[in-house]
Amino acid sequence: MEPRGEVFVLGLILSIVVLLISIFISVWARRFTRNLGDYYVAGRSIGAINNGLAMVSLALSLTTFIGLTALIIEGLYVAVAVYAAFTAAFIGLLLLAAPFLRRHKSFTTMAFISERYGSNTLRYISVVVMMIVSVLYLAGNLKGIGIVFYFLLGVPEVVGIVVGGLVVTLYVTLGGMYGVTYNQTFQTIVLLFCLMFPVAIVLRTLGASGWAFPPLGYGDMVPLMTQTVPHYFWAMVVHPVVYIAIFLGSFFGIIGLPHFVMRFFTVRDAKEARWSTVLCVFLVGLVNTTVYATGFAAVYYMQTQAVDIPTAAYDYVVFILVEALAGEGWLALAVAGSVAAGLSTVAGLLMIMGAGLIHDLYGALKPEVDDEKKLKLSYGAMLVVGILVILFSLNPPEFILEAIMWAFGIAAAGLGVPIVMGIWWKRTNKYGVGAGMVVGSLIAFISWIMIGYMGMDPVEIPFPIFAKYFYGPLGWIKVTAIAVPISFILTVVVSWLTPAPGEELQRQVDEMHGWSDYDPKRYNGKGLPITVIVLSIVVMWFMTTLYDMFPK
Repeated sequence: MEPRGEVFVLGLILSIVVLLISIFISVWARRFTRNLGDYYVAGRSIGAINNGLAMVSLALSLTTFIGLTALIIEGLYVAVAVYAAFTAAFIGLLLLAAPFLRRHKSFTTMAFISERYGSNTLRYISVVVMMIVSVLYLAGNLKGIGIVFYFLLGVPEVVGIVVGGLVVTLYVTLGGMYGVTYNQTFQTIVLLFCLMFPVAIVLRTLGASGWAFPPLGYGDMVPLMTQTVPHYFWAMVVHPVVYIAIFLGSFFGIIGLPHFVMRFFTVRDAKEARWSTVLCVFLVGLVNTTVYATGFAAVYYMQTQAVDIPTAAYDYVVFILVEALAGEGWLALAVAGSVAAGLSTVAGLLMIMGAGLIHDLYGALKPEVDDEKKLKLSYGAMLVVGILVILFSLNPPEFILEAIMWAFGIAAAGLGVPIVMGIWWKRTNKYGVGAGMVVGSLIAFISWIMIGYMGMDPVEIPFPIFAKYFYGPLGWIKVTAIAVPISFILTVVVSWLTPAPGEELQRQVDEMHGWSDYDPKRYNGKGLPITVIVLSIVVMWFMTTLYDMFPK
């Protein structure tokens, strides 16, 4: 897509307002930061509504505006699996992790893994995994901010990446977790308003009778869509294991993404953690169905109006659609909402990266350093990390959602598995977790280097046994269906073959579940680990089936 021929003044003004308000909130919130706990977890004082809205802004990044809609156009039914799995993942987060992580009272994912398994080595490994995941996630979202600036001003995307990155770095460094939390709450409200209303107007213009409620507003457009694009609602355009991989990456990736988990350490208690997740699930589901309506409307618009949008412009489709069918006023709102979405996610990622480097890495290497010095170092770490991420993002991925999905896969195999097993199976030990984390995350990360970064054909990468099955549309996603099961299998098998963790470490499991007493048999049976191994083997075997049924 070509940039606008002139500066989009109204959109620029609203975007600047969002940026200035974000900085003001952080300056205002800075007065609440008195110690390290305030800076990293907001003094564990955040309520359910505030935390739930902040979680929504993490979940609904710029991928919501300009990444998922691109997949809906190109991937058709696969996109439904993405947003359905993503929404379901928060239910998994609620049932498997949220209240239990809050009772553990850690600062970060990396601290939880280290303390649950009694290993500083695992802390260092998890910091490395966290940095890889966060940088991938950041690169996609900073590119999104660049896209917005490109559309507004016609300047290279690099300008938007630098400006957006510097603004976020500034307010994260200044406000800490208080500033990040209140900013994310504000940005969620902006995002909801600026997505729902423009999409409603687009649907009204296309003639949808249910336009006032965008998630279901396109219903009467379906008959024509089935005539013009007969395969649009056909689920089996790819091997079913793609859907399994999407589910595994989303379900365990959400639990493993450290900036999501960090939100649970900011709330007052486990009850607040639970209810903030409920609010998040509801709003994320509402927005994701609205996003699907947007992608549906884009395909409908191209088919019925004979409009050709090139593949390279699919990331811009929300802006194209709103400008063509709703007008510049609504477009300005969409632009402001996208800026807010980008800022909120980048802020959470910078926060966890700074915390990981100072609290988890430096703090473990220099345990004698007091909290006051760590707090001072944290300000500098946030600033340095922000600048380094901006530099890395100057060569962003071609499609935003692709980078995000790789990040989810790596997070699921490297961080999600040890968190879930650490909560639900006492026998899980540091040796099993170390094996699962390292091998699982390396499978996903090296595959990203070869496929996502070097551009190799998935079926040609040197992956024993399975590479030939990474064929077809979105074939690279199947890597997650290998990395996550292998992480689970190694975690369970190696834990079984090595000494059990001590009573003090196992006691943490009972405490996370709210038990006041310790029972060595509780959460220590064989049913869960055996089930995990069997399901993991079945998933990997299933990939090798149905080879001749789908396009290569």
